[in-house]
Amino acid sequence: MKAALGVRFLAGAAAFLAAGAFLAAGAAFFAGAAFFAGAAAFTATFLAAGAFAGAAFLAGAAFFAVAISILSIKVLLMCRVRVKTA
Repeated sequence: MKAALGVRFLAGAAAFLAAGAFLAAGAAFFAGAAFFAGAAAFTATFLAAGAFAGAAFLAGAAFFAVAISILSIKVLLMCRVRVKTA
């Protein structure tokens, strides 16, 4: 009888430890999943910020190019007018 109780106790302890190991593995899996989800969100945010900064830079460069073109045309027209009047 004592041997049967000992075997049952050992079986229960083994099952308890197996369940604990299973829960620990599940917790580690979900921690890893949360980490990768966070990394993916960070990467997406970083890429979106980079795209926004790139678009803003291109818009600024285009504006600068247009402004320089307009100023160049104005300078050329002013020179042309001065040459005609001289």
